Amino acid sequence: MNILIIEPDKVLSNIYINAFKHLGFNVFVAKSAQSALTLADENPPNLVILEIQLVEHSGIEFLYEFRSYSEWKDIPIIIYSCIPAHEFNNNWEILKKEIGIEEYLYKPKTNLKQLIKIVKEVTSKQSEAIKY
Repeated sequence: MNILIIEPDKVLSNIYINAFKHLGFNVFVAKSAQSALTLADENPPNLVILEIQLVEHSGIEFLYEFRSYSEWKDIPIIIYSCIPAHEFNNNWEILKKEIGIEEYLYKPKTNLKQLIKIVKEVTSKQSEAIKY
């Protein structure tokens, strides 16, 4: 199973790579929205983990562009960001429904162990759906 991680911080990227490869996932990391789209095209992801705060484009712009491709419209997305969801005010619930976000995790309140648990839950649901 392929995980695409969009994370501009190199230290965090390396932590994620090690953690998810250890669990048997193929991990692809992009630092920008544009490189993430290229990686997704080359290595179709089964799951995306996204930091909203990106340098070139916002994570929201990435989400809309990513979802515009029919082959990626049902890929689960977990936002794991240093920006809290409440900063989107009431628009977050609208975005969640429009874009189809699986989870929004705030980094300062969610550790790696919790992220791994959510990833296992999401990929487990995905594996079950593939069986039927």
